[in-house]
Amino acid sequence: MILDDIEALLRNLVILKSDAHYEAVTLWIAHTYAIECFDFTPRLAIWSPEKRCGKSLCLELVKNLTEKSTFTSSISSAVLYRMISGDQVKVFLIDEADRIFGGKGDREKAEALTSMINSGVKRGAVVWRSKPNSLEPQEFQTFAPVALAGIGTKSIPETIADRSVIIEMRRKYPNEKIFEYESDEAEELFKPLRAGLTSWNDSIKSELRLCRPDFPSELNSRARDVWRPLFKIASSAGDEWLQKARKASLELSAGVVEEDEMSFQQRLLSDCRQVFQESSMNSRDLVQRLKEIEEAPYGHGDHQLNTAQLARQLRQFQIKPRRTSQVRLYWKEDFEEAWSLYLVPLEAVTTVTTVTPEELDLEAS
Repeated sequence: MILDDIEALLRNLVILKSDAHYEAVTLWIAHTYAIECFDFTPRLAIWSPEKRCGKSLCLELVKNLTEKSTFTSSISSAVLYRMISGDQVKVFLIDEADRIFGGKGDREKAEALTSMINSGVKRGAVVWRSKPNSLEPQEFQTFAPVALAGIGTKSIPETIADRSVIIEMRRKYPNEKIFEYESDEAEELFKPLRAGLTSWNDSIKSELRLCRPDFPSELNSRARDVWRPLFKIASSAGDEWLQKARKASLELSAGVVEEDEMSFQQRLLSDCRQVFQESSMNSRDLVQRLKEIEEAPYGHGDHQLNTAQLARQLRQFQIKPRRTSQVRLYWKEDFEEAWSLYLVPLEAVTTVTTVTPEELDLEAS
């Protein structure tokens, strides 16, 4: 099976955090060969906590295993949409994302590129620009697979990360070894695998459009969009790969959002859920409890929280204090809808019933 061969090669050449990461990269590579069958193409976001973890090597492997791909560490949105519309390149690989999107990069350029990369996940997305001489409007397509790599989680903008399969790399342990190849060996190593992917995808393309895979209930709607093309590829590869896709999606895209991935407003909403124990609370007490949360951002820096700022932030979620007698109070019930819409549900608590020895014997009989 060609997907098994791709995964095995990746394991020999690069160190990723877990099995799920190898499986996800394999499925993402395969989906680029049948991109005409999909209406959504997730971004592949590769990051490492430090240098020398192999992120550029991983991106290079993706390049060698995809067709009509280009590898760059600097590109503008104008060049990107012109290359996509010109069909010169099928897959775009962007290294040094931390330099492009980090604090030292060109902010205007980074925002334009972010917008382009985000819009291009859906088929039919376009941008309009004026022709240089005539100033007549011209349409440019933006739909295309894109992979990015950078150092640190902040190297991938939040809005791109939300549309991505996130791949984490790590340095290898002293006793770990990877196979190192010379550049002149690349064609010999990768050409047969590209041919195998082309042949296999040609044989399954007719079934991909009509495939309707089932997703784990833990995945939200955006995560299902991200994983849908990969699930379709996995479904065509058989039950073993479908199970791999399910497990990988749960590991990489389900569960509680990490605090450093939340917006400030979402973090505030989450912390309100943590401290709101009574049915109602006045603004001053709520602010005080929020500030008492260890490592919370409310008592220092840019987010010195007071009652007025609290009201302004919560108003975005349609949450306002209500006047009762002479006191204005926040009511817990007014938070419930926002908690259900914008936060991952709290785990349900399962009640454990004590079973007596007599009942145990009765059930056994």
